[in-house]
Amino acid sequence: MNAANWIARGWRSASPGFRYALIYFLCVLAIAGLVWWQFSPADTLVFDPGEHTGAPEDLTELNPGDESQPSQEQPYIALAAFEQGQETLTLPLQGEILLGCGQAFSSTFHTVTAGIHISGTRGDPVHAAFQGRVSAVIQPEELEAGEVWIDHGDFETRYINLGFIQVKLGDMVSANQRLGELGAKLQGSYAEDYLVFEVRDALQEPLDPLRYIGLDR
Repeated sequence: MNAANWIARGWRSASPGFRYALIYFLCVLAIAGLVWWQFSPADTLVFDPGEHTGAPEDLTELNPGDESQPSQEQPYIALAAFEQGQETLTLPLQGEILLGCGQAFSSTFHTVTAGIHISGTRGDPVHAAFQGRVSAVIQPEELEAGEVWIDHGDFETRYINLGFIQVKLGDMVSANQRLGELGAKLQGSYAEDYLVFEVRDALQEPLDPLRYIGLDR
């Protein structure tokens, strides 16, 4: 108690300037100690920004040699395999073939179709004819048919006149995977709605889809 009383008397007798200077010095000393403790290389850091905590960012760190994760990439199959009949496309819409590739669609405007016209009813499901990657999506509008293009490597399939599209650009799709729904026809003298299905080579030249579906064999 004598020491405490002595310190208290000394503090009261000290000038205000000395008191402020002493308090400032103690605060600086405490802050410097905390900074040193935080960034010291010792193992007693409060928080190390570079320390790994929890699971690793790359799960392959757990099993560097594990390659069992399935890839979204699908095996590439050349158009030649379809030319030779080793592979076939599936019909994207179950319906009657209304018009063949290269036939006149409109005698008034002399329009020649680059694909085939398949009959259906608005809302019917439209499926991918073969596995591939979605390379283009054109959303349907009031006076514009919706379209989906699928890249298969050295050829492409196009699905035109979709009223609803449920895939997006860059998606990997499998054969018979649903792409969307058939839209109402925008033109033509058909009694029913229809899908325009095209097959194009690497140069974007139209090919007869019936040849690759196998319906003309």
